Amino acid sequence: MDSEHPSDELSTRIETYQRYRDVFSSAPIRLMSRVVSSMRSRGFGDLATAIGDLDWRTVPTNDPEDPQLRQDWGDLLKCAATHVDGWLSQLSEHPMGYNLDSIGYPAVTRAWSEVWRHQVGLEFANSPGTLPQVFVFHGGNQCLQAALMGVSEAKREREGCASPATMLVPLPTFSCPLDQMALQGMRVHLLAPSRPDMDPDPDDLTTIGDGQEIDGLYLMPINNPTGRTLPPEQLRAFLAAFLDRWPHAGIILDSVYVRLHPQHRQLLSWFGEDPRFAERVVFIDSLSKTHGVTGLRAGAILSRATPFVGGITRYAQNVMAGPSNMMQAMTLALLAPYVTGDKDLKRARLRLQLRIGRHLRRRRRLILGRAFARHGELLDASQPLLPDPEGFDWEGSMYAVLRLSDRCLEAAARHGVSPTVALYFETGIGGVPLAGFCGNPNLTRHGLVANQDEARLAAFQREVQRYVRLSFGMTPPPAA
Repeated sequence: MDSEHPSDELSTRIETYQRYRDVFSSAPIRLMSRVVSSMRSRGFGDLATAIGDLDWRTVPTNDPEDPQLRQDWGDLLKCAATHVDGWLSQLSEHPMGYNLDSIGYPAVTRAWSEVWRHQVGLEFANSPGTLPQVFVFHGGNQCLQAALMGVSEAKREREGCASPATMLVPLPTFSCPLDQMALQGMRVHLLAPSRPDMDPDPDDLTTIGDGQEIDGLYLMPINNPTGRTLPPEQLRAFLAAFLDRWPHAGIILDSVYVRLHPQHRQLLSWFGEDPRFAERVVFIDSLSKTHGVTGLRAGAILSRATPFVGGITRYAQNVMAGPSNMMQAMTLALLAPYVTGDKDLKRARLRLQLRIGRHLRRRRRLILGRAFARHGELLDASQPLLPDPEGFDWEGSMYAVLRLSDRCLEAAARHGVSPTVALYFETGIGGVPLAGFCGNPNLTRHGLVANQDEARLAAFQREVQRYVRLSFGMTPPPAA
């Protein structure tokens, strides 16, 4: 930090942390977020907040790489909101009283279908008399809930109700999916990685005993929390090896960051190379990251996997989990070029989306560069999870995971806190322990971890205690 009184800053950080610790002890991700927010409100700057979502207001008005991005991005959101006003004024004084199709749900699903056809090169469409291939829900988390229910129902139809479905989850992974699996009573096999970069590898599957039955796989082509991109050939090899072992299982690919990536088509180019993928893969998408509209709660499932789509369809119909009229209207406004077929406007929207990605890239590079320049002694010389530990190149998301040095571990022991909190005390950098993404207390408490006693898993969970996950979602980039 820029200060002449580091001891005063340290005492203020400790005081703030202690004040929040008891209140947020059951939610460690939120805890560090609120600690850092409190620090900033008291005039202490920070390099990265613990949690956040992409927001157009993080773009500086004088961004040297893209001076018009803030205005263009803001104009898009303003136009979409104006479109919503027009829809609601036509409906009635009580627009939420209309049914699901008041805005035009088929138009919304067709828009999402066209986004994927145009940008990713994969075709999914809803046709009369057949199972749907495109579903729109309230956000990616609800999409995940529906996909997990699809896996569970497929198992019940295949084997009956004697035992719950078992999911395979390569670690590290985001905490919300693990919580949802626990809430649904699913058993989970936590797959510890063997590679230093923690990317899933086909050889990792050989560590699972022959008697372990798996009904589904949850995986992110661009990982949260690490921010790493899984190369398409590596992802294909892992999925093929998984289906070789469990040919009946479903594959849920949480792809909410894929369309932000400069190589968006290549990342999923393997899909048509093996006919098994079409029958087993369920894609999850969202507008939260590509458009910076987390509060809109707009997500989609795209899949031709008939064994699982039946359960997803019944979830959408019977739970009435479809999106509100307001969400449909704004989503349709944001995706309108893909319905109208305006080629120039489609190209402009795609360019804007990739400009948002470049904004993330610049922020990530500047913040990490400053962190290593100022506090290199607290960060390990070896950074296996950073694909480019010198240039800090962007990997497709707003996250990065750093390995902490022995000196940081010594500071943690001195303060009697975790290494992540010690990093915060010493530097003002607020992050989240990677360990929180490598297990789940709800799964453990209810005995739902299928390999809880595995020595390999325990060793990995010990190692990740020295890693911290940073998020750059709400942090303006420092001056270059």
